[in-house]
Amino acid sequence: MGMKIVKKNAFSKGDLVKVKDMPAGERFCIIGFKEGVHDEPVAILKALFNETYIIEKPVSKLENLLIKGKL
Repeated sequence: MGMKIVKKNAFSKGDLVKVKDMPAGERFCIIGFKEGVHDEPVAILKALFNETYIIEKPVSKLENLLIKGKL
């Protein structure tokens, strides 16, 4: 198994995250990316415990759960 070096705000598909301005109990998986307003990267997120809840949020509002050992 290889290790990957993770930059402070680097995200990729499959990462488990939470959104800073949403309730703490809501967890998401990144399923894709797109360009937002002013070329800001936007993540497409699928809720972990709700099959039909898919949202888009700027990458700057995400916090990775696995790096800090929260999950």
